[in-house]
Amino acid sequence: MGRRRAPTVHPRLRDTLADQLCRAVLTLRTSEEGYRFLEDLCTVSEIRAMASRLEVARLLAAGHTYDEIVRRTGASSATISRVRRFLEYGADGYRIVLERLGRTGRA
Repeated sequence: MGRRRAPTVHPRLRDTLADQLCRAVLTLRTSEEGYRFLEDLCTVSEIRAMASRLEVARLLAAGHTYDEIVRRTGASSATISRVRRFLEYGADGYRIVLERLGRTGRA
């Protein structure tokens, strides 16, 4: 079986405004600052959806089954499948974040 290619950011995502958003996120120093920025930027539903997808990724990476993840998160099987696909074939964003959160004990 061949090696997986190095992940890259989708070219349609990368632009000046997305770069500015990424740099803005990188300026945040505390969870409280993160909450404040997200509250101004997103709806509560959008924040909860992103938080849920991150938890699904964490549980998948830890080896939990779809049934366990549905039970623990309430996420749909479509969402779990989409997150799994990005864990396996995406730009490695989930893996980077999960690894770093795990190192700090915040996962």
